[in-house]
Amino acid sequence: MPGSAAATHVHEICEGLRRRGIAVDLIAEGGDKWRFGDRVLRYFRVLGRSMAALPRTKAVFFRSHFAALPVALAARLLRRPTIHEINGAYDDAFVTHPRFMVLRSMLAWAQRVQYRWATALVAVTPDLVSWGREEARHQRVSLISNGANTALFREDGPRMAHKRPYVMFFGGLVRWHGVDVMLEAARSPAWPEGVDLVIAGAMVDESLRPQLESPPRNVVWLGGRRQNELPALIRGAVAALVPISDPEGRSSRGVMPLKMFEALACGTPVIISDLRGQAEFVRATGCGLVVPIADPDGLAAAVARLAGDPELASALGHKGALIVAAEHSWEARAAEVARVVEAAIRTA
Repeated sequence: MPGSAAATHVHEICEGLRRRGIAVDLIAEGGDKWRFGDRVLRYFRVLGRSMAALPRTKAVFFRSHFAALPVALAARLLRRPTIHEINGAYDDAFVTHPRFMVLRSMLAWAQRVQYRWATALVAVTPDLVSWGREEARHQRVSLISNGANTALFREDGPRMAHKRPYVMFFGGLVRWHGVDVMLEAARSPAWPEGVDLVIAGAMVDESLRPQLESPPRNVVWLGGRRQNELPALIRGAVAALVPISDPEGRSSRGVMPLKMFEALACGTPVIISDLRGQAEFVRATGCGLVVPIADPDGLAAAVARLAGDPELASALGHKGALIVAAEHSWEARAAEVARVVEAAIRTA
């Protein structure tokens, strides 16, 4: 979906590879209509373009999906190396699209067989690396996580003017991002007086609309914002909230969300839920606070702690900015992907 974290990840990696002299032909849906017929039509367009491009392609990089099976099979027949990026286990698709649950076994097989054929796999969390090796029955799986555009998301720059101190959430408005938890936290007695919750994000889960159109008085919903508008919003915040939840085990193999790296790159500390991957990162680097999953009072207390101690918030945020700039830029991620692609081509 244009503007989503997935789209940002794909385009940043492609641009990074091009800067390294690697020719990239990006073939993706590119539409924002969600009707079933529109999506089927886009799929067949992507399939046709991919098949036409295969004969002139040295390697194929997939963002893992069961529907990529025809292209993966064609690449195998043409002896083209393939690399798959794993962003979640099979059941992730069914959290978003529960109507496909009846096809779970078949769709899981369609992804599993692609992993076993793959020249290499990359995964975004350590737990997904281990899971990928088990599913693929080989060890050719590397850890390549999310990152941030450190030219856009950085400590220096303008800050949003707001009448009161605020913490913020930015991203797609879906339940597993913890939107319900944030709204409940804003009503908690533990939430600090005089501090707002600012939410910047496009509506994805329509069931959340009534809550966001009639929020508590200390909640401000800005609607969707372009990426270049986000840094000023983030820099002005006391903290960025990343209270991802774990519906039906969706996050059980860890998360390393894009928004965490972008917030930290701006020098803003994060308050995150205690999920593998992001929690380990924050504890190891000392760039924010970790709260229990789906705990509104715990989230409110963490907001109160940072709002009441600006020096602590500033120190945590500065640590985050330094570590992201040094190790977690998209340029660094593109270099890691380039090494995997080049190795796959050499061994094909």
